[in-house]
Amino acid sequence: MTDSMWQGSGVDLDAYLARVGYQGDVAADLSTLRGLHAAHVDAIAFENLDALFGRTAVPLDLDSVQDKLVRQGRGGWCLEHVVLMAAVLDRIGFAFTALAGRTRIRTGSRFGPALHMALCVELDGERWLHDVSFGAYGPHEPIRLVENARLDGDWPFDLVREPSGEHVLRFLRPEGPAELYGFTTDVRYPSDFELLNHFCLTHPRSPFNRQIVLQRTRPHVRHLLAGRTLTEIRPGRPATLRELDADEMVSAPEEIFGISLEPGDIQTLHKLVSGA
Repeated sequence: MTDSMWQGSGVDLDAYLARVGYQGDVAADLSTLRGLHAAHVDAIAFENLDALFGRTAVPLDLDSVQDKLVRQGRGGWCLEHVVLMAAVLDRIGFAFTALAGRTRIRTGSRFGPALHMALCVELDGERWLHDVSFGAYGPHEPIRLVENARLDGDWPFDLVREPSGEHVLRFLRPEGPAELYGFTTDVRYPSDFELLNHFCLTHPRSPFNRQIVLQRTRPHVRHLLAGRTLTEIRPGRPATLRELDADEMVSAPEEIFGISLEPGDIQTLHKLVSGA
């Protein structure tokens, strides 16, 4: 991809690698792709706090995204993660395109708007779904983009192909497969991100502007906070849920999700969860 599209020359690669704790070799190869994927989802949470703090914009330019996710230690929602990851992969020299998915696990619908973005990386004649932005139910490393591909291990996933031609990424839970989202490989561009960003921030049917949504994927545990309900997922076990009180809600971003908030944002969060 051209630098004018994904802005690889504008990313501070050293700062990014330090933020995610990646210490391996960096090259446009599968080892790096896997390592960066795992490091990114471990270190940088999914979060929608800006939408709830009354901010009128969530900027998607690379400078703003880098400042928030890398320098400030914040998380971000899907589009921010993809902007940052695309710039990093572009800087390293990977070939890729962006794609859009229709989320199923949150909606139960196969026909909702395509609000989720991920990357399709082309490497040594193969395509890989590289998705660091789906949160607690997302994959921990890339999955080969072919029918019936599978990721085994503590967190198993597979890809199935429907008669419509749509690929479906599934999380293979002990209680049964969970369809995460369906997608095609139609190419999407940064201009498409802007439209989705506006929808997520302002639309009354957006899942991200009504309640707190924090998510993080770590090697041995995954957490999702939606409203006051904290879901914890561990390998091979059914998920557990519990309700957080106001104090736990205020401490959760840092203690559970690794999100650094400024004192003013912590005060705003306290007012938000206490109803003040």
